[in-house]
Amino acid sequence: MALRVRLRIRGSETSITTSALVNSGFEAEEPQLVIPIKLAEALSLTNLQASIEDLSVAGGGRVSGYRIEERISVELIMEDRKPVKAEAVATILPGEGEVIISDNLASNLGIVILDPHKGLWCLRDELNRRERTTVQSEKWI
Repeated sequence: MALRVRLRIRGSETSITTSALVNSGFEAEEPQLVIPIKLAEALSLTNLQASIEDLSVAGGGRVSGYRIEERISVELIMEDRKPVKAEAVATILPGEGEVIISDNLASNLGIVILDPHKGLWCLRDELNRRERTTVQSEKWI
């Protein structure tokens, strides 16, 4: 099992709530969100100005994606609290099937991974008081 959270992503014309994989191995110098092309189309992000960006992947490989020049708004959605808001750099990654949160964005949202295998997490201000569970994966293929 992996750790996934519910995330609302605001595009240029609409917003969509979906699951997002929290990947502590996705190291980024800025808050970054990988978005599958089908979700990017649904959010009308493919109409925005973008540049080609190379990303490192596990095993030392490299892939190319489309970095949206304008930052997007994301909200961490929880049933018992107000959403936690942050801005992120979006990279549309053809071939990817789900949304992926970088370590930097996870930190900005206050996500603390308690048990990555069991999918347990909490917010920074909930340490030792609350344990949250992973959400079901949503694929955008």
